[in-house]
Amino acid sequence: MGVVRMRTRPKIGEIAKIAGVSTATVDRVLNNRASVSRRAVTAVREALRSLTEGKSALPVVNKVFDVILPRDAGQSTEYLRAAFQFHAERMGIRIRCALVERLNPGALSAELRRCAGEGSSGIAFQALEDPDVRSTVSQVSNLGIPMLTVVSGLSGMGIDYIGLDNREAGRTAGYLMGLLRKGEGVVAIVWGGHLYRGHDEREFGFRSILRNEFPAMDVVDVTCTQDSAQEASERLDAILKDRPDISGVYCVGGGILGTVKALDSHTQSGTRVVIGHNLTTRTRDLLVRKKVDVIIHQDMVEIARKAINHLTKNERQSNDTVSGIPVQVITRENLSDQLSINNLARFLE
Repeated sequence: MGVVRMRTRPKIGEIAKIAGVSTATVDRVLNNRASVSRRAVTAVREALRSLTEGKSALPVVNKVFDVILPRDAGQSTEYLRAAFQFHAERMGIRIRCALVERLNPGALSAELRRCAGEGSSGIAFQALEDPDVRSTVSQVSNLGIPMLTVVSGLSGMGIDYIGLDNREAGRTAGYLMGLLRKGEGVVAIVWGGHLYRGHDEREFGFRSILRNEFPAMDVVDVTCTQDSAQEASERLDAILKDRPDISGVYCVGGGILGTVKALDSHTQSGTRVVIGHNLTTRTRDLLVRKKVDVIIHQDMVEIARKAINHLTKNERQSNDTVSGIPVQVITRENLSDQLSINNLARFLE
């Protein structure tokens, strides 16, 4: 039987899927535009040839790496996903980005197993501290598939981690809260009290610095089981009705927008200090409008770069090693050029 040739020109989306690159990259290659890696050019041309000659549409890149992140987890996670795509394209690496239901251990475990079953060459994922996840990670790791956690890690698994030292980040937030409140008052901690090890470490660090350096300050828990802005708003609103004396709020995770919403509905004579995490266009606006005083930031673009370098270091002979991401303290006075997402716009669409 002869080769069946396609009668129409392959679509850009089809080429991109086979080549493991974005449609924008395909467009640049087809139109001979600059700023495309040699490896990406080769992948696109081979994908185009395979489609026009009727060959099996198999990936032309020998290795494929997986990234697993939570869905609907806020703007900073959107930045992280886009940063992975940006660096993968720049380096000519094929990645698959999967978004799974936020704070759902079963969904994360299932996606890890799927990646392993499809022959992943390496997996970067945001971990959940859960027995099912730990068991799955152990099984996948035993298959010889490199694994790496980002933003929130796992303890005692021998899995490398790239992100903040979250205990250090929490202590930094506590130290600044103590200074800004002059060591007095009642402080609320809004946190997604389970599954994210990073949140546990931030909360512990925050409490430990207050306990040792500012013992006159009291702490009230605002536990949000789904780490959502809506839940943060509802829980904090309910507590503020009983505790109008709260003079500071530390938002450990993704509920900063809800935190500000609740505070706006409860006025008081004094000024409340608000500290949150991760600089985005939304939290930047809160800083400018004096709704938030301090953002403890981690650079998602740098996390993605380090993660890809680490997963591919054997074949790429990278000199980059796994290391922490610096804790950055952002206020409205040092906002200039702090948000490093200029190259991510087309990946955020």
